[in-house]
Amino acid sequence: MLATLRAAGALALCGGAFTSPVWLYRMDFVVYPLLAAGIVATQCRAIRWAALALAGIVLFTFVEYWTHRIVLHRFFFHGSHERHHSHPLEYVVFPIWYTPAIFAGFFVVLPLPVFTGFLIGYCWFLIWHHVLHHVDLTGWPRPVQHYALWHLAHHRRDDCNFGITTNLWDYVFGSYRRVP
Repeated sequence: MLATLRAAGALALCGGAFTSPVWLYRMDFVVYPLLAAGIVATQCRAIRWAALALAGIVLFTFVEYWTHRIVLHRFFFHGSHERHHSHPLEYVVFPIWYTPAIFAGFFVVLPLPVFTGFLIGYCWFLIWHHVLHHVDLTGWPRPVQHYALWHLAHHRRDDCNFGITTNLWDYVFGSYRRVP
């Protein structure tokens, strides 16, 4: 047990993107939604605030698309992300310092409502990515099944279908490919 915790800690602190302890994977599903809910509960006071948060969600989808397309498929594909493509059922865990550091940067530059929407977008990404890779979708609505097949096409052909939370940006930037 101690060896497993030590190995998980080493992966989390040293930059391993994959790890077997499920608790480390699930930690994001608790920490970030609680942070977003806390900000919304204490700060959301007007329709304008909610509209700015919605803009933050859209901003997140845009950043997620380009991060996936450029950073993960051009600069870091041969390594962690390539492993994700060849082993899509593994639990993806970023280094424990990585995500908070990125969010700290966005927190500094974005107004709080936009940052909160950005954070909610990330929560949607966590849930949706988990569903696409770890949930049996046979009983789910047909559009969800079709979206999962569309995403699977990305894993088989890594030059298209980069969106995870939405395929909007794939349409806009010409990387959308239909599923046969």
